[in-house]
Amino acid sequence: MKRVAKAKAHRRLKRRRRRQRIARLALLLFLLFSLRTAAAPSASDLNARIESLARADRFDLVAWISQALGDEAGRRLYPPNLPATYADQRTLVDTYLAQEAEIWRQEQAVAELYATTKPPAQRLARLEQTLRQLRQSQAELIPQVEYLLSRQVETVLLDEGFGWRGQLFPPVAFRLIDPPTSLILSPRVRIEKQESWTLQPSLDYDRRTALEDTLHQRGDVSAYVTNIGGLGSYPTMVINSAHLPILLEIIAHEWTHNYLYTFPTNMAWGYQLYPRLTTINETTASLVGEEISRKVIARFYPDWLPALPPIDALGQPVPLEPSPFERAMQRIRRRVDHLLAAGQVEEAEAYMESERAKLVEQGYNLRRLNQAYFAFHGVYALSPAAVDPLGPQIRQLRAESPSLKAFLDQVGWLNSFDDYQLWLNTIGIESAKR
Repeated sequence: MKRVAKAKAHRRLKRRRRRQRIARLALLLFLLFSLRTAAAPSASDLNARIESLARADRFDLVAWISQALGDEAGRRLYPPNLPATYADQRTLVDTYLAQEAEIWRQEQAVAELYATTKPPAQRLARLEQTLRQLRQSQAELIPQVEYLLSRQVETVLLDEGFGWRGQLFPPVAFRLIDPPTSLILSPRVRIEKQESWTLQPSLDYDRRTALEDTLHQRGDVSAYVTNIGGLGSYPTMVINSAHLPILLEIIAHEWTHNYLYTFPTNMAWGYQLYPRLTTINETTASLVGEEISRKVIARFYPDWLPALPPIDALGQPVPLEPSPFERAMQRIRRRVDHLLAAGQVEEAEAYMESERAKLVEQGYNLRRLNQAYFAFHGVYALSPAAVDPLGPQIRQLRAESPSLKAFLDQVGWLNSFDDYQLWLNTIGIESAKR
């Protein structure tokens, strides 16, 4: 009798938690659709300053989600026609990837010009015309590619136990687009993501530099405008990529953010408020993205397997040796942290600019290197350039978990960084803070 009662209590707990997660997702959607313009803050407020500077550049996320959700509902009812055979489906994906490779080459030509000097107007116009033509051709394939890849990722996630009554929740829904650019702010006195604003996609380099320089003149913040690989809206935004493993990794990465939003905890909902939770969230999503991408490749695109890094006995990727660029960024970051801790802000900024110029001379298209740059890239603790111990810790937590779903659910139920440290301690992982 006790065993039966315990089983019933466990089922009731699972049903209650499921209802909480569904309610949380419904609240998210409500907030997304009910956002209104807030009352204007005082003129001295940082947000007011950004609003006055970047008003014309702001990206209307709520409007985009509204349109994309309607499109997704229609796609679920009337899905795009896919080629009937596996070979023809592969041809569809391969054609898209080849087009994207050429687009990337043209974009790199533009980036190289801006890394060193203001480009000649005629040359820039020719490059931009070529890019427009390539993108128009690619746009015809994208709905089919999105639908095919979403079905393949869903198949693997269901195999991993994420389904409920045969359905994945939330479903994989994404759009291959140029995501918004992101304006990142960090205090000058330390490296920490303080604010982020979504701006129009493909914001031109002159405008990025002007925004950064104007905000830096305030004296209290460091600013960096950057492209992003994806955005965890719903449907999610995924940047086009010619490298299939990376493309699948971003799709699964952004889905992971959606999944974590269904938990009634601070892990996802404290993303913008608590820097350590931001790093845990992003690092977890990166790890899940890696694992799901590999499994989709193994199942549907096995000829891509040689392009993936090797894995160890526990199924985790063998850590790669940092590239020369990544080693340089580790060295610079440690030195900058030391200077800022000593209160030498101007010295740290002069050092970063000097090192940036050296890297540009070596062929790296690094337009800006400052506190906000490191604040943005530092939340991805699995990067070989990272100096944050959270990366190896989270990888070890995954290795100690019985399944990917068990690991991700454990992350989802974390309420605070203290909860995370307790989890580390329970399996004997050192929980030293950075």
